[in-house]
Amino acid sequence: MMIIKDIKELEGSCYIEVLPGKYLDKCWNDNSIFFNEEDFAFLETSIEKEFEDYDHYAFNEIPKEVWIKILTRLDKVILLLEQQPGMELLRTYIGFFYRCSEEDFIKEYDDNLVSLCELITEFKTWINAKLTENDFISILGI
Repeated sequence: MMIIKDIKELEGSCYIEVLPGKYLDKCWNDNSIFFNEEDFAFLETSIEKEFEDYDHYAFNEIPKEVWIKILTRLDKVILLLEQQPGMELLRTYIGFFYRCSEEDFIKEYDDNLVSLCELITEFKTWINAKLTENDFISILGI
């Protein structure tokens, strides 16, 4: 699980881009961060619950006030992960993009809980920093 911060590390085009500000008709921005679909799926449930119009395949411009709600929801996810929940409960808070993603997650369950907590924390830190300068943060889907 990782956030890709350097555009030069991207291979191909199957990435979710998180862009500070509104979408301005350009993808693959230097000030964006990127996720593969599998990793971003862990965050999407929290985003979908707070931003009803979210579309995995579209350009989503999400206002600051909604991001604050998403960040609060992600705080709850971190607290849950620290309690080492069972998979049934965990599935209500995070998504798995592929069926094999869940199977792989279970194989290294304890390590993956820690990695996911780190991913969410890093994402939250980035979002909070960008919200100090932007009224929107956009998610540019595949």
